[in-house]
Amino acid sequence: MEGEPHPSSATAHPIFASPARKAPPPLGFAHFIARRILSDKDRTDRISRPIVVIAMAGIVLGMAVMIVTLGFTSGFQGEVRAKVIGAGGHLQITSLRQTDPKETPRIPIAQAFYPWLDTVQGVSHIQIYATKPGIIETDNDIQGVVVKGVGKDHDWTFLRSHLVNGGIPAIGDSTRPIDLLLSSYHADRLQIGLDDTITVYLVKGRDDIRPRKFRICGIYKTGLEQIDHNLAYLDIEHLQRFSQWGLKAEILVSEVMDGHYVDIEALALGGDRVYRYQWIGRDLYGPGPHRIDLRDMEKADGDGPRITLVVSDADHTIPDTAWVQFPSVQSIGTEELQLVRGGSGGSHTKYCGGFEVGLERYEDLMAMDDLIYQEYLDLGLRSLSARDRFGEIFAWLELLDKNVIVVITLMVVVAIINMTSALLIIILERTNMIGVMKALGSTNGTIRRIFLIDAAYLLGIGILFGDLLGIGLCLLQQQFGIIRLPVETYYVEQVPVDLVWSSIALLNIGTLAVCLAAMILPSMLVARISPAKAIRFE
Repeated sequence: MEGEPHPSSATAHPIFASPARKAPPPLGFAHFIARRILSDKDRTDRISRPIVVIAMAGIVLGMAVMIVTLGFTSGFQGEVRAKVIGAGGHLQITSLRQTDPKETPRIPIAQAFYPWLDTVQGVSHIQIYATKPGIIETDNDIQGVVVKGVGKDHDWTFLRSHLVNGGIPAIGDSTRPIDLLLSSYHADRLQIGLDDTITVYLVKGRDDIRPRKFRICGIYKTGLEQIDHNLAYLDIEHLQRFSQWGLKAEILVSEVMDGHYVDIEALALGGDRVYRYQWIGRDLYGPGPHRIDLRDMEKADGDGPRITLVVSDADHTIPDTAWVQFPSVQSIGTEELQLVRGGSGGSHTKYCGGFEVGLERYEDLMAMDDLIYQEYLDLGLRSLSARDRFGEIFAWLELLDKNVIVVITLMVVVAIINMTSALLIIILERTNMIGVMKALGSTNGTIRRIFLIDAAYLLGIGILFGDLLGIGLCLLQQQFGIIRLPVETYYVEQVPVDLVWSSIALLNIGTLAVCLAAMILPSMLVARISPAKAIRFE
């Protein structure tokens, strides 16, 4: 009909389209234009192409460097911490009287927190130990050492993983009573090997040095100088007995006289040597010797008479008990007196040098140290964390965190500079387009969003390929150990890797956010472009 617009004219000229026309794709106008710019097939002759490629290559390499730095540093810190903690626990509970780090004073094993402390949330294990300085002697050489005694509750997981030869000592096994685990450092210096017998001189005080024979049952190497150059492991009973931490009671009995008289005398070892003797049920005082009539005792005891002795000292050492059972008076003849002896066997086994506590997480170290010290320890005890015992190592490990921060900061700055250069070139190349869009009514904010979306796409692609490259390099090192280190300096033979995925995700998000925020300033260049001049720009 006349006067009505032809249907095809509305289609050919969108400006006359009805308001009811459908909105642009859900990507949005700015997003749509940004994608068209990036997917422009006619960019091969544009100057921005090599600059964008160089910028993206810089982002890929920078991201890979950040991931490798993060993985290597985290793995190195974790490996060294594991070695320090594996040889002595996260926490050590010792006596306040300890003044020499190589020698532990005695502590009663019967503590309110032992052995149930491992039921506390955050605590994985608790075990007894003791240390004593010593000297190893062979036919050719001598070497100083710190002898560490451990009990049946000792966790050997760490040392088993670092065995070079042989096995761990048999604790409490009477068939292998003299087992000793030695480091490869001492074995090499002393030129000894597996199953060799050595003499260890244990030092007590300033003048008391006593030799003990041991057999090398295993050789270990952790790579940590503070451990390998010092510790040798054996059954804690050797140190308990040598140190004479407890008391040992004995009853000396003479031969029978006149068929029914006998002399008895109390003997004691260990403790502070200010002994107190108690003859249970007898009117006897002091060590003796005491002459007793077996006939009177037999009337009191019924069967063969028994003498029981309890020895204590002024230092409140745990007492020890010994007893002697005599045969009945009627069976005593002219032959050698047959006695039955018994007792607690000495109270030295009821003491240790301290307790080692393992935690479930290293991050809880300081909090658990405060909790255990305040809630579970009696007066006279203290707790020492691994950070207290190896302060210089942990301080060094913390310095590595600063190196990571420096590397990440430099790589992000490089990425910002690369992307700024690329974005400015892209904006200058699209000056005509910017002028036309402004002439058609587009705002500066809309145009800035277009180029920020372009930057986000380029950053995202660069970060993605950087992740692939960095993670791939880390996995290669983890699998094949390509990069080696001098163990004498770095405590590890190869660079360990620990990929923490949450840290990598935060690194990606943070890098993208910081770089995009930095792109806001160069994107403001579009506001200075005049439509009239831009349309004529060549």
